[in-house]
Amino acid sequence: MFADIVSIASFCGELISAELYIGDVPEEKTLPALAFPPPRIADSPGNLVSFRKTYTLVIKVFEETDSKAFMTADSIADAIRAPRYRIPCLAEDGARTGEFIRIDKLDLQMGGTGEAQLTLEWSRQIGFERETYEKVNTVTVTERMKSDA
Repeated sequence: MFADIVSIASFCGELISAELYIGDVPEEKTLPALAFPPPRIADSPGNLVSFRKTYTLVIKVFEETDSKAFMTADSIADAIRAPRYRIPCLAEDGARTGEFIRIDKLDLQMGGTGEAQLTLEWSRQIGFERETYEKVNTVTVTERMKSDA
């Protein structure tokens, strides 16, 4: 699964004791629950050597009541704000890599009944593939230089 989503889900799972759903959300879900559907991805040119991908993830927080859902989502939002909007990245084995996802935008709103939505936006710069060429090792000049004699 997408490494950033797993890192964000793990971060939220450490904060809130809830069932985590990554990807599809089942019709019958255990409450409380946090759902992490696939993000929206928009790309744009970055610079001469890379492009930018901007991710928008809507985390759905499910609780018994609207107020509980809102309070849970707000506590997750505050936990993201406190360390300067940084979420630790995880390796495939679950260990921290030392890198971070820097959240650029955070938005909280109510969804349906007993559902709050926490929207996170972040970007990644990804390098273009570079063409490889064989390097020139030696240059031999076979022309004679003009002399004054």
